[in-house]
Amino acid sequence: MKKEIKDKLIEIVSFFICLVALLAIAYYSGFIKGFSVSDFQDAYNRLVYNFTNSASKSGVKTDLFDTSNKNTKRISSYKNYHPMRIPEEVLRGVDTSGVWKNVFYSNKKVVFYIYDESQLNFHNSIANYLSTNTKAQKYNLVAYSENSFNSMHLGDFGPSKICDSLEECNSVRQKAADYTALSEFMQRCGRYMCIINPNRQQYIKLSSKNSGQAAQMILELMNW
Repeated sequence: MKKEIKDKLIEIVSFFICLVALLAIAYYSGFIKGFSVSDFQDAYNRLVYNFTNSASKSGVKTDLFDTSNKNTKRISSYKNYHPMRIPEEVLRGVDTSGVWKNVFYSNKKVVFYIYDESQLNFHNSIANYLSTNTKAQKYNLVAYSENSFNSMHLGDFGPSKICDSLEECNSVRQKAADYTALSEFMQRCGRYMCIINPNRQQYIKLSSKNSGQAAQMILELMNW
């Protein structure tokens, strides 16, 4: 919750810095000559009202794994599994940041999860199961210990300088939002296990970290 509040504050401050910079440029160039202070005050009040009103309507941040989210709507089922489309913002995050290309541009389906010390048996079981030649032809295993995953500092992607125009500000904001979506997707997928199909741009999420269920899922999705 604290991180979300911090990110929102950074977003708001960045927006107003960009706005002030643009107004300063416009003022000294003579573009807004003739406008009074009250005009700007009125515009500011309306801006704050619209921003607050839209925020209250939008509610909580979109859940990338919410089945009601139009970006992750279900597609045709496969052997009683329900594949979900990888959200567009996640794929954009991969393209702009360059991270996780080994997952989303893999030449095979990817089994991805994160494990801690209490889940070593799960990790060893899945790693051994995928080591057979038949499974290795169909899957790449991308598994991280919790410490290794956390050391990647996901979610820190942001602007290296203050943007110089509204268009640039929007672009920076979009890139940061996309990377945050990518980070959230990988954390949520890694909590249990996901099988990601780069060719279809789809994924299927395991409902619990159960090695028996995971092996069954891997077996049944070999030709997916």
